[in-house]
Amino acid sequence: MAIHDYIQKTLLHFSMDHDELNVLVKTTLDKLAITGLIRIDSGSDFEPTLLGQAIVASSLTPEDGIFVHRQLQKAAEAFVLDGEMHVLYTFTPIQPAQAEINWRIFRQEIECLDESGLRVLSLVGIKQASVNKLCVTPSVDLIDAH
Repeated sequence: MAIHDYIQKTLLHFSMDHDELNVLVKTTLDKLAITGLIRIDSGSDFEPTLLGQAIVASSLTPEDGIFVHRQLQKAAEAFVLDGEMHVLYTFTPIQPAQAEINWRIFRQEIECLDESGLRVLSLVGIKQASVNKLCVTPSVDLIDAH
């Protein structure tokens, strides 16, 4: 298998127990297959899936790539295209911003949204009640965990 030939030429191969390394490689390949990033056939050959290729091309971590893919699937099921807010959802960064947010201004902007904009906020999991609480207490969770 090409992966084992490759692993044998790495520093990792020379710096850890070979049995542990083999288990680590097998576990990793199994995890990649379970998450849909690669396909493994009966002959133990593997190839990347379209999702796996897209994640590599995007330079995202596998975890971030899978998260973005799930979010896009979710968005495709209930996308609101009758306003401009869907564009913001498409370009929202997946990592938290390092900038401070003025929650009072954010709340004022939410209050100006039409029904379409409010549906987009709901789609991305932003709770108006949380924004209101953040105006007073900045440690409240803004986005639903699910």
